[in-house]
Amino acid sequence: MLNLTLDQLVQITGAEPNTRQEITVRELCALEEAHEGGLCYLTSLEKTDGLKELKAAALIVPEEAKTKELPFSGTLLYSKNPEWAFILLMKYADAQKQKHTSGIHPTAVISPSAKLGAEVSVGAYTVIEDGAVIGEGTVIFPQCYIGKNVTIGKHCYIYPQVVIREECVLKDYVILQAGAKIGSDGFGFTFHDGRHQKIPQIGNVVLGNDVEVQSNSCIDRAKISSTYIGDNTKIDNLVQVGHNVKVGMSSIMCAQVGVAGTTNIGNGVILAGQVGLAGHMTIGDRAQVGAQSGVMTSIPAGQVYFGYPAMPQREAFKQQAMLRKLPELYKEFRAAKKQADELKNLSFLGKLKKLIGF
Repeated sequence: MLNLTLDQLVQITGAEPNTRQEITVRELCALEEAHEGGLCYLTSLEKTDGLKELKAAALIVPEEAKTKELPFSGTLLYSKNPEWAFILLMKYADAQKQKHTSGIHPTAVISPSAKLGAEVSVGAYTVIEDGAVIGEGTVIFPQCYIGKNVTIGKHCYIYPQVVIREECVLKDYVILQAGAKIGSDGFGFTFHDGRHQKIPQIGNVVLGNDVEVQSNSCIDRAKISSTYIGDNTKIDNLVQVGHNVKVGMSSIMCAQVGVAGTTNIGNGVILAGQVGLAGHMTIGDRAQVGAQSGVMTSIPAGQVYFGYPAMPQREAFKQQAMLRKLPELYKEFRAAKKQADELKNLSFLGKLKKLIGF
């Protein structure tokens, strides 16, 4: 439970209060669930009628609310971006939680040749192999595996049952949610002598600063060189990234995206849920691909694609609109065909009469 004063709220959010009357905020909550001692936020002033019944202690509102009379009896906090102000409070509340036990658990197995920086925490039954280097302030939760010669930067969070295989590199402030697998062998085989022969995957994976990979996602090591994920890129649950993929900065991959090997993805790209990318292509900077699209060819920078196969969104929507008209068009076709069949069986004179309406 929080115990935030008005001065603390102002200090954390930078918001401007409408009063100096002292309050205490004990909880962050949604508008629909607000109660006494709670704090919530409002991004728009279009619908404010419900504020009269709002029982929260404080409400973060847009700055333009200064010129309006809002029917809210609690403290107002004026902000240029109410949602971000609320997120700052969420960050503060999250930082207050004790999520892990500090220090090295006695059941952890750590190679004598591994190097751990200051204030590193290692949870129960975690294994850290020879030559691994762990940066200061990094937290490794229980039941993780850190392979040989892995490098992990400072202030990373490695949640339970994560596997980071040999030679992989994590830079600073990386977060790996539970069950993420970094550096499994790329899916490389060649058909020789009547069998699928395994191609050794001798590269690694490099995750840039501030990358987050969420639960049960897999990033395969490169056949040679590196599979690379750029700074600030965020990867959702159940995503598959193939070998030798390159991803730029600040891109987003939503749940169940699949990226085949040797694909280059630019900066600021958004791949919505269940998008599939065929291999050996380029997705340009700031491109966006709609949910469940299948991408077969490269996409230019800044373009929005959708569909299967994926195409420019405007073209895809036109095709969808035409498909919805197919039942009506089919009825018209059947009627025209019936009329043509009837004409076919008439004599020339009968056809002429039919056509001119006699």
